[in-house]
Amino acid sequence: MKKVLSLTMLLVLVFAAACSNGNGANENASENNGQNNEQASSEENGDQTDVKGALLDFQMNLTGMINEKDAPIAAFEAAKAQEEKPSDEELATMKEEAKTAANTIAEDIRGMEIPAELEAHKSDLEAALEDLAKAYETKASNLSDEAGYVYEESDNLFASAEEKLATVYEDAGLTAPSISAEVAD
Repeated sequence: MKKVLSLTMLLVLVFAAACSNGNGANENASENNGQNNEQASSEENGDQTDVKGALLDFQMNLTGMINEKDAPIAAFEAAKAQEEKPSDEELATMKEEAKTAANTIAEDIRGMEIPAELEAHKSDLEAALEDLAKAYETKASNLSDEAGYVYEESDNLFASAEEKLATVYEDAGLTAPSISAEVAD
């Protein structure tokens, strides 16, 4: 009985092996085509991931640089709103420091380099950076001693920069950033 069972099992294995060899060439061709398509798809996804990563790094560098340098602007604006305002001399000093900080930020923004992964979006990013730099220059030249003063021209340039950045981010499949929410100013 064991011999019959062993022989039957052997025949089933041989039959299964023979059946699978006939389809093996077609399966291998299908597998290779599938692998090639997956590889091309993963390369495209890799490129898209590189763009997304580069955009997020670019955003972090931009907002980090601004946040490092805009404390004098925020301090000046906060001092104007205090119940007990600093002396006129202190306020003038703070205003000058805020002006210097805003102009430095504008220079640094213009000095930012666009990563190679973002070459396809370079002109849009440069236009956004230019609007952002102009926003800080405009703020520097229009600093007001008035509490709650609205820097309309600067705010409009800032909004324009955010709109240009939003286009790039949305093209890459990312949510548009809010630079104004990320910077302390």
